[in-house]
Amino acid sequence: MLAVILILGITQSVLADTVYIRDTIYVPLRGGQSTEHRILHRGVRSGTALDRLETNEDSGYSLVRMGNGLEGWIQSQYLVDEPIAKDLLQRTNDRLFELEADHQKTLLRLKEMESNRVELADSNDSLQDRNEALTKELTSITQLAASVIAIDDENKQLRDEHDSLLAQIDALSVANQELQDTSDQQWFLGGAGTVLLGLLFGFWISRRVYHKNNNSGWA
Repeated sequence: MLAVILILGITQSVLADTVYIRDTIYVPLRGGQSTEHRILHRGVRSGTALDRLETNEDSGYSLVRMGNGLEGWIQSQYLVDEPIAKDLLQRTNDRLFELEADHQKTLLRLKEMESNRVELADSNDSLQDRNEALTKELTSITQLAASVIAIDDENKQLRDEHDSLLAQIDALSVANQELQDTSDQQWFLGGAGTVLLGLLFGFWISRRVYHKNNNSGWA
């Protein structure tokens, strides 16, 4: 029998379910300060915010006004200065839900910021590589420009030397022409002198011959 009782007790314990006491109540709002007065509102739910206008310690009732403007009397024992635990818990849960949503948004923003940081880092590396390439290209262009300037200066110097040589050639041509003219004049004068000397010599010879012939004829 003891074994049967134990088995039945264990079975009942296994089959039993857990239940809780409901803390939500509905308080009637009356037209006066007793249960005999007319009910103005049957279901003022616990946790409802009311404006307390008056309190009667003798009757244990308080005059309150609801959010819609309805006024009536309610037992003071149902009124508390702080929200009920269920509402506080609901507010806390709502706040936790908001915080969790904010947390998820923050995580998404952090993830997006990390992605942007990676993209910026890649872009920075690409820009750095581009900057290095442009720096090398600028250095090459600078060197090429320096070479071009040097070549231009050299060409200018060569043009100046060319112009100087042309001037010297012109001067030499003029001098050569002058020398040639002088040489022609000297040759002409030399030829004329030779002819003149020849004529004088011929004249002298002819006179000697003439005198000789005259002297012979006289004899």
